Amino acid sequence: MDAAPKPVRLRPDDRRAEIVEAARGVFLADGYHGAALADVATAGEVSRASIYRYFAAGRTDLFVAVVDHLVGELHERLRYAASVPFSPSTRMEHLVGALFAFFQEEPQAYRVLFRDVWSAGEAPVEVAATTARAVLVGEIAGVLAASDASVDELSSASAGILGFALANVELSLAGDLDPETAWSVTCRYAASQLT
Repeated sequence: MDAAPKPVRLRPDDRRAEIVEAARGVFLADGYHGAALADVATAGEVSRASIYRYFAAGRTDLFVAVVDHLVGELHERLRYAASVPFSPSTRMEHLVGALFAFFQEEPQAYRVLFRDVWSAGEAPVEVAATTARAVLVGEIAGVLAASDASVDELSSASAGILGFALANVELSLAGDLDPETAWSVTCRYAASQLT
């Protein structure tokens, strides 16, 4: 008689990463309010007790981890796009293109990052949302820094570009605006802030 295979014990960081990945799928599919820890446990093939072991505040901590993970991916793409050794306007075009591409590939991520975070009504989630915006604004400011704008002007212009870009991402995801047109208009607006 064959013995049943022994379960593989993962390092805590690996188990935590698996839980976050499972939660990502659940939150992207169901949103913050529709997701239950039981769904995450099923998707990650772990117990609810295991989830609480790594995420003491349960769904809130887990959602913040998913937001951090999504923002990390988006930030990496933006940083890479903005690092091309071209003119500031070309770098901005690449950065805006990376932003649009991310949400075209993961349309539910827009809802998670820019809607669910505010509707959750929980302070840790709102802090994660504010941090996410600051990270994205910082990448845009890095490209704008080539202009002779003051720090306040850089901050304002960067936040404005992000807001404009996200509004156009939302319109394109809703089917109200062609993605190519949304990207093109956003690039022109962002380039206008480089002078």
